[in-house]
Amino acid sequence: MRQLFIGTSVVALGFTAWAAAQYTPEPTQAQLAQLRQMMSRFENVEAARAAGYTQFGDCMSNAQGAQGIHFTNQALIDDPAVDPMRPELLMYEPREDGSLRLVGVEYLVFQKAWHDKGNKASPAMLGQEFVPNMTLLPQPFYALHLWAWQYNPKGLFANWNPLVNCPKVGALAPASDAHGH
Repeated sequence: MRQLFIGTSVVALGFTAWAAAQYTPEPTQAQLAQLRQMMSRFENVEAARAAGYTQFGDCMSNAQGAQGIHFTNQALIDDPAVDPMRPELLMYEPREDGSLRLVGVEYLVFQKAWHDKGNKASPAMLGQEFVPNMTLLPQPFYALHLWAWQYNPKGLFANWNPLVNCPKVGALAPASDAHGH
């Protein structure tokens, strides 16, 4: 296996360069471990709040699984750049004791802003093309889910995870998965 990084400052630059490449192979377990390590501060939801993330709605679930509770960072959403170390959304699974457990991240970019920057194709990162969504928000966007903290039998980038649970009361139940949510 090729060694990608040397030293802490090079780790972030090396990972970002690797992950931002348009057509890279699916990330290795070592690369996912690096992502989890660099994003580990967000395992504490209070650290996410301190970094500008706020809760967006209730726990999202449907017959295919759940996505958990989304926390969004509006400043990152307003920036049409895609960066694996700056996810626009964090996904947390609610636990019975009321705590939240980080299960994944979601990258989001509004379609108009993305194409206004001169991009012709849909965004791609980590070897995956973002999924277009025309229904969930007032304006169309592209999204990519990454289940870095919770194994997903449907795949690392699947929209829904059958191993993530939402409480029965207050859970949102979208009518369709046609556009990713």
